Amino acid sequence: MQLRSVKSLTLICLMLFLMVLTACNNDSKLDFDAFVEKKLTDFLIEENAQVASIAIVNDKLNYQKQFGEFPDGTKPRHDTVYEIASITKTYTGLLLAKAVVDKKVQLDADIRMYLQKGDYQNLQHLGKPITLRHLATHRSGLPQDFAYTRADIKSGKAFELFSNYSKAKFFEDLAQYQLTSTPGETFQYSNVGANLTGYILEKVYNQPLSKLVAQLITEQSGEEHTRFRLDPSEISKITRGVDSDGKIAPLLSPHSFAEGGLTSTATSIADYMQYLLSTRAEEVLLSRTLLTEGSSEHGHAFFWNTYEYHSANPMFYHSGGSMGTSTWLALYPKQKLGIFIATNVSSNNTQGKLNDIANAIVEKYEQAGQSK
Repeated sequence: MQLRSVKSLTLICLMLFLMVLTACNNDSKLDFDAFVEKKLTDFLIEENAQVASIAIVNDKLNYQKQFGEFPDGTKPRHDTVYEIASITKTYTGLLLAKAVVDKKVQLDADIRMYLQKGDYQNLQHLGKPITLRHLATHRSGLPQDFAYTRADIKSGKAFELFSNYSKAKFFEDLAQYQLTSTPGETFQYSNVGANLTGYILEKVYNQPLSKLVAQLITEQSGEEHTRFRLDPSEISKITRGVDSDGKIAPLLSPHSFAEGGLTSTATSIADYMQYLLSTRAEEVLLSRTLLTEGSSEHGHAFFWNTYEYHSANPMFYHSGGSMGTSTWLALYPKQKLGIFIATNVSSNNTQGKLNDIANAIVEKYEQAGQSK
């Protein structure tokens, strides 16, 4: 009889403990939800943006939320399509890593061995040629863009020039450009370098970049919505955004390539992040290899920016900005944690503000996890 009483008391204590633990977990989740909501709703008001989407993943979690509403009163959904802009470069970097694994290319070979026409004697400086390592780390010496200049941006001509720019013109400009710095020495962010990487990948695989992205990445990760959208019916699904003046901005993605042409949704980017964090595929692991180190804290992998690479919690990140959309993606592989934020506004330092919000949310997420 006494033994039965002890068992009953133990069972009651266990049930009470589980009830308290569940309540604490629920409180932590509600607190985290409220924190995320406040951060992003405050951001929408401050930036005069319409909508924002967020995805946070780890090996067990797939957390997604949408905020705001469009001018017609509809709200963003899990399948709202955004231009991810320069986050496209991380896909280009992953394809480059795959090409290295497949022995299609050599990371430190002279890129001229992969070009179709001409000898491109200009793609070297003081006898040192450009390599794919230089392209993937923005140290090739190639400019940010060929299609337009900063003066064209100020005069309002940039979009017209960009939207009418062709592959043929790209290679004409490439053959004429004169390097002013030795490859590997100076960081200079280069959309030209990313696009040249894309063209090289198309040549060595004999496949268009869109097919390479589909076959080698999105079919593996399960991304249903990540792709280049070029048909009018597909373009119409892309979220339009506003620029720094609050005007409806034109879409850049239909005219972009390996540097920024992909479009996606929070759901598909969540799939992308979970794939990158969970798979043991050789190219994914290689794509996170540090290729060059700018300082003790910052460096570059395969088109990824890195922060505190040698620490216990390195971060891999990239932002994206089109004329009316801003995005942020960060991975913490050792924590198996990823965060993505997209919004339909592109104003002064919008990407930097998304970075700050993401950092704050990740910190709050870690606190919520520790409190369980």
